[in-house]
Amino acid sequence: MTACTRVVDSPQPAPEPPVAPITAGQVGDLLSPDVTNGDGNLFVTVDPAECAGVAREVDPPFIVDHDPAAYDGGHWMTINGALDVYVEEMVGVYRADFDAKDALAQSKHTIDACQGMTFRVTSMAEREYVFELLPQVDSGSAAILLWSFKGDTWACDSAFVAAHNAAIEISTCGPANGYDVRSLAEDALQRIEKLANTAA
Repeated sequence: MTACTRVVDSPQPAPEPPVAPITAGQVGDLLSPDVTNGDGNLFVTVDPAECAGVAREVDPPFIVDHDPAAYDGGHWMTINGALDVYVEEMVGVYRADFDAKDALAQSKHTIDACQGMTFRVTSMAEREYVFELLPQVDSGSAAILLWSFKGDTWACDSAFVAAHNAAIEISTCGPANGYDVRSLAEDALQRIEKLANTAA
């Protein structure tokens, strides 16, 4: 009798979904035209860690926790009344199976959980700030989250935008709250929609 030879085929790895409709190479196109070459004094650490998503700008959790295929960021300055405002933009492009609604829901859960909490932030320049989240404001769009926080000398108004396979986070910080981050978020959503709808 001849010996029986058993051949076991290794399972073929499932192909990863493509980065689409917005491609990884288009990630820089998600940034606003206001972005300059300078670097901002980004927030590096947040304590407690479970509130990192509301303030951290280096490896921002609302963007990087969803494993972007490409990531970028930028900085610019403007004026609100007589006060300087520092604007940070953080953008990510994902694979086609990215769930924008789920990303927004997870971010909202973090914001809700940290409501009323005091949290400590350290910047790249090793400055420390103590902030408290303000009551959340309705953005008027299912694709946009808005939140604000303030401390004794510094305050920030922020937004998170997610649609198709892209996400954009914007933080606007200065001596006082009140910058129109909603308009920046609406412009960001338009950039996502334009790229998604003109993809080849």
